[in-house]
Amino acid sequence: MPVQSQRSQSPGKNRREFFRGLNVKRAGLLPRHQQPLNRMKIADRVYLITDQLQTGAGIPGVIRAMEDDSMVEVAVEFTHGTKILKVRSCDILPSNLYTHSILNVVYQTYEEIERDCGSILNLKAGTVVQKLTDHGLALQSARQCVDFLDEVDWYRAQLPLRQWLKRIQRFYHDKL
Repeated sequence: MPVQSQRSQSPGKNRREFFRGLNVKRAGLLPRHQQPLNRMKIADRVYLITDQLQTGAGIPGVIRAMEDDSMVEVAVEFTHGTKILKVRSCDILPSNLYTHSILNVVYQTYEEIERDCGSILNLKAGTVVQKLTDHGLALQSARQCVDFLDEVDWYRAQLPLRQWLKRIQRFYHDKL
């Protein structure tokens, strides 16, 4: 009897294992009827994903034109003016989904820090950034989130965690 490969014994198992620990960040990985692009339209705020393996690695932009199901024109602000980029629809995320993925990583990291260290206030900013990046958040996004951490009065504020998450949400979702 011939020996079957592991792939033929359990189709899709390796793919499921690969994505088990990752947030699905690419719109192209969702079934066609669930893709965010189907709900997006011209003038919607989006993020052009620059690294598929890191949450929060993206550039803000606005949909300028939609050519077909696979290509979109996105206006992106750069230092020397606005550039129009023609990108694949699987390389953009709506700003609400992008923000949600960042908030998920931040909250999961916060819970782990609270469990292991007692309080996020027991750690230096650099350590919090490192923990966020260890959980898959892009370095620039991790630094931005930690900057917002310093803006919350954790000792006197009512629901300081909520205030921190709201500041992050406002920055990424309302940024454009």
